[in-house]
Amino acid sequence: MASLFTNQTLPATSEEAIRQFDERYLAAITAAAPPGWCASFIESIGAPRMTYPMSLMSTRYNETKEQSSRFKSMAEQAFDLTVVEYDAGYEAPLLDILTNTFASRNWGRAPGALADGEMKHAAKNLVTLLEDLNQTSPWDGLNFFSASHRSNPKEAIPATQGRANTWSNYQSVAADAADLTKIQAEMTAMRDVRDTNGDKMGVEPNEIWLPTAKFQVVSDKLSQALINGGDSNPLIGKIKPVHIPDLTDVDDWYLVDTTQFAKGVQPMVAANYRDVGSLGLRRWDESSDFFKDTGKLKMSAHIWYGFRLVFPHAIRRVVGA
Repeated sequence: MASLFTNQTLPATSEEAIRQFDERYLAAITAAAPPGWCASFIESIGAPRMTYPMSLMSTRYNETKEQSSRFKSMAEQAFDLTVVEYDAGYEAPLLDILTNTFASRNWGRAPGALADGEMKHAAKNLVTLLEDLNQTSPWDGLNFFSASHRSNPKEAIPATQGRANTWSNYQSVAADAADLTKIQAEMTAMRDVRDTNGDKMGVEPNEIWLPTAKFQVVSDKLSQALINGGDSNPLIGKIKPVHIPDLTDVDDWYLVDTTQFAKGVQPMVAANYRDVGSLGLRRWDESSDFFKDTGKLKMSAHIWYGFRLVFPHAIRRVVGA
């Protein structure tokens, strides 16, 4: 069989090699998909600094006592998010790109590697935020994982039956994720999350995020129809195990409600500012001093991201065992 990388497919000039790289990079960043667990957290922004408004818009109807209506602001809280520049790149001898089929193939793969690396960069930085217990929540200024989050940071909730001023998204007592009764208990605790009116928000955990060391055993247990020698599994089909490979703690685990993410109650954000011009992909061609000194072409991709924890409502951290 003839090689797919014959001399006829090699770029004929450095200009063509760079153009091919440009085209493949633009195609790759357009098609690149982040890991499923963090896809909803990556948001494109139009400037390197943005103000992020936070509002649960927890609507509570009251009896009309006068002709004028009551109104609430949609932006209870806000924070500024500034992106940081990151870069990665590849270089190769021009002679190899023009004459060596294998070197040319690697040159053609580099744009896809840059796009994949960007997605992994976003996932890894989001996990770093999750695992840092010193991170605070812009919602109420407390630790993001706290047993005493405020239902309404702006005002106290009246001591009315069924309403509460505080709620928890953190379990500090060690619980093994492989123990289904522990998962049940934490799911029950998570349902007590409150909205700005002090009412139960309606959180219903539907995923359990697990480190590599726990994922397989927990996934297997959750999929078993029968447990304990013949009892029905009460959690089968109730919660989805999700592998988060970048988690460094081998025991801690998280419950999340992804339906709340879809409503805008996201626990974190990876804000992406993209420059598709000369600042985004930088080139060292034959006119550069680098090429004159080395005989190599060089391409550098620059990306801008800002990472921040946001709403603590739809995620619960459990210290593992």
